[in-house]
Amino acid sequence: MSGRIVVADDNNINRMLLSGILEMAGYDVRVACNGLEALELVEKDPPELVLLDIQMPELDGLETCRRLRSLPRFRAIPVMFISALDDVGEKVKGFEAGGVDYITKPFEAAEVLARVGTQMKLFRLNRELAQRNLDLERRNQQLMHAQQRTERMFQALSVALTGTVLDETYRLEEKIGEGGFGAVYRGVHLQLRRNVAVKVLRPGNHNSEEMLVRFRREAIAACRVAHPNAIDVLHFGVSSSGVAYLVMELLSGRTLGSLLRDNGPIPPRRCAEIVGPVCDALAAAHAVGILHRDIKPDNVFLHHGPAGEVVKVVDFGIAKLLDDVSSPDATGAGTFLGTLAYMAPERLLHNTCDERSDIYSVGVLLYFALSGAMPFDAPTIAEMVKLHLTTRPRPLLDARDDVPPPIADLVMQCLDYEPAKRPTLAEIRAKLG
Repeated sequence: MSGRIVVADDNNINRMLLSGILEMAGYDVRVACNGLEALELVEKDPPELVLLDIQMPELDGLETCRRLRSLPRFRAIPVMFISALDDVGEKVKGFEAGGVDYITKPFEAAEVLARVGTQMKLFRLNRELAQRNLDLERRNQQLMHAQQRTERMFQALSVALTGTVLDETYRLEEKIGEGGFGAVYRGVHLQLRRNVAVKVLRPGNHNSEEMLVRFRREAIAACRVAHPNAIDVLHFGVSSSGVAYLVMELLSGRTLGSLLRDNGPIPPRRCAEIVGPVCDALAAAHAVGILHRDIKPDNVFLHHGPAGEVVKVVDFGIAKLLDDVSSPDATGAGTFLGTLAYMAPERLLHNTCDERSDIYSVGVLLYFALSGAMPFDAPTIAEMVKLHLTTRPRPLLDARDDVPPPIADLVMQCLDYEPAKRPTLAEIRAKLG
């Protein structure tokens, strides 16, 4: 192994022995007679390791180590003591001063080389890790700035698109919503004189073919469901100016998320009126091989239609077509596609998932709608994931004691860690009434 080492010892024979052993092993060695000379050598050309005797004139090894540790530039350089002082108390002083190892004299060449080699490897690994962290921080900063630029572009485009006609067919009248994927406009089909909703893909996503494919899958998935409680998707396209868009039925009303934020938890009967149709829509989706994968209150819309309220499941943007093995699945390692607080444990582990993952999300939705609290709540992503994977959720009756016990039991069954122990959508529907 090669590498730069500074050896400081006031004994000429010891310096010669150490430098000879290390140079024979391929190291580049510079020697000093005391601590001050060692500091000068380190300052001139920082080494990857420093070997210090403790008892030296002018500046002993302990103080030399302390000074190195006080300087940010040299703080990471490992310091090993090699001394005739073999008392435990002296060794403790060495470690307290900042040393990483302690060799007693007389020394054996094999021991010196083994300990030096180990510390050299650790130093290089730590240096590489620190560099990677710096590179990651730099990339994160670049990504953040790029996202900020994209967001500014999108906000400007959102204003500019109002009044635009896409493909001579759909005029965008007014922006009525916005999310991570894009903005939604109230629009009109010019030939049919029909009011529609048009979702426009966020411009930064045009740089990713995968994003465009996923956007198209939203249309495919929603069209295949074809259920009264799933939003009706009418058209998908990319305009001549490069704007990707999705045309849907125009809904009137509010999301369940908005209702819960404004009014707090809802009575069990009202909850059943909303979640029952959600189960029906999901059952229809599962029957044609589609998972929703992002069931949450903001994706449940309470539409005010001519015949009264109609519950609509919206946003199939991350639905997985189970029968399309070529379909790219963006849930790679370290990536969570969906809303973490509503995500089943098997999805957090990136294991194979099926319709029972959606059932887990329905359980979280029920828990929150009935109690106003989440089964798991944590300030960071890492802590949230850990809770989902290692902790049983707090019983619903602890969060709200007036929920009928059969309903509370049903919710907790939906939240079972084991997918096989969760109820089916039909069972949920039947128990909700």
